[in-house]
Amino acid sequence: IHSITAHWQSKDMVNINKIGNSSGLKLIYAAPHCHAPTCINMQLYNADTGELICKVDGGLGEDQNNSKYDEKGYLKLSPCLWGNDTGLLKPQFMSWDTNLTSIKTNNKTYAHYGEMASWQMRGIIV
Repeated sequence: IHSITAHWQSKDMVNINKIGNSSGLKLIYAAPHCHAPTCINMQLYNADTGELICKVDGGLGEDQNNSKYDEKGYLKLSPCLWGNDTGLLKPQFMSWDTNLTSIKTNNKTYAHYGEMASWQMRGIIV
């Protein structure tokens, strides 16, 4: 098992010209990007509080009932979602100085070059 760790602040995710007089953001979507078949999971933490914001486990496709997005041998990474709709967690406010940590865990049994661990995120500036 091998891990890749990254640290940044929430203000690093936004074009500085968009920040203006705002105080932070509310995260509404976070989806990890990592390569199959080595990706085990990715975790996103609020490094100031230690709170786990999002954890996504890679699900290996099994091709059951010929269903879409379950192709054998492919990895599925479902996103974390927040919102005001029923069933979703409420978006949490993060100030521009909130420190974030990402940890990607992967299986290094077989060589796979070009490992990456990035997040695609969407938020609402507050």
